[in-house]
Amino acid sequence: MRIQGVTLIAILIFTALSCSPGNGSSERRPVPHSKPSRITSLVEPAAPVTIPLGEEIRVALSIPDSIGVDSVRVFLGGHLKRTIPGSSGEQKQGSLEFMLATEGEKPGKSGLRLRLFFTGGESENHSMQITFLSNKVPVEYSYQVVNEYPHDATAYTQGLEYVDGMLFEGTGNYGTSSLRRVTLETGEVTKIRDLDQSLFGEGITVLGERIYQITYKSQVGFIYDKSTFEEIQKVYYQNREGWGLTNNGEELIMSDGTNIIYFLDPEMFTINRQIEVYHNEGPANSLNELEYINGKIWANRYFTDEIVIIDPETGKVEGRINLKGILRATERRPNTDVLNGIAWDSEGERLFVTGKLWPRLFEIRIRESG
Repeated sequence: MRIQGVTLIAILIFTALSCSPGNGSSERRPVPHSKPSRITSLVEPAAPVTIPLGEEIRVALSIPDSIGVDSVRVFLGGHLKRTIPGSSGEQKQGSLEFMLATEGEKPGKSGLRLRLFFTGGESENHSMQITFLSNKVPVEYSYQVVNEYPHDATAYTQGLEYVDGMLFEGTGNYGTSSLRRVTLETGEVTKIRDLDQSLFGEGITVLGERIYQITYKSQVGFIYDKSTFEEIQKVYYQNREGWGLTNNGEELIMSDGTNIIYFLDPEMFTINRQIEVYHNEGPANSLNELEYINGKIWANRYFTDEIVIIDPETGKVEGRINLKGILRATERRPNTDVLNGIAWDSEGERLFVTGKLWPRLFEIRIRESG
């Protein structure tokens, strides 16, 4: 008992010391790290900048008179744009000022970085975010309805393609998601494959003899045999959400509801590259159902009556189609949802559009407004 009492006292003393406010290890207080003082300062741009492509960026650095600069390397989007020697005429007493060209950049967020090398052997970095708008004003288009066809008003359309004289349609919502083959002229569903009720179906595309289908938040996609709809493979992808899907003959092209479009490997669903979609006034957000037509990406913008035409190399919006009023008010019901669904008949050069829970599918032609 004596030995146990001594042990108990020792434990109590140790515990009291461990809980003492003066014991830094037990409180795990973060050790403050002082920021290294900068020798120079970035005067311009002093804050993140949004400018049109092609416009020059004014850059100005404040440099103490006592500091000698050997050279300055200027990076834009991670690429070295120019190197300015210390003897350059752009460097004056107490400052360095120059204009940076932006030709050849792509729309979207980029980073300006300056690395200064001093004559004493030291170096210093400055950085600032730059957002580039498209330098192209989109062509505005209106539409003409050529034909109207029946469409299943219970189909929550998420993907639409026209191949071999038939429509292929992917539908969404939990419990009603499916892959369908549809007769254009009658709207009859001639083949259907339902998704598990835990999945929310999204975009589809037909590449060769395979149909690809993605889902909303499950980060899972499916590859089916085009004729039988039998599942060939289940695939998983990195994107947080799946929205629209199309292809360029070699890659899958996917949207996720933002202004970013991803180009995926059709076997692995890994991202090969991506583009940010911008027009001349800002980002083209809420990109949804996609179609690849004559080398361009066409995209519905969710909650709008607009389709945008996108350059797949640069992300610039080249055209906008206003489809306001295409579904007559008399055919709308309380559950009628938004425009969504673009299909292209490459042989007949026919363009089809529809919407979620719409009773009609339309063949249209577009023409420049005005």
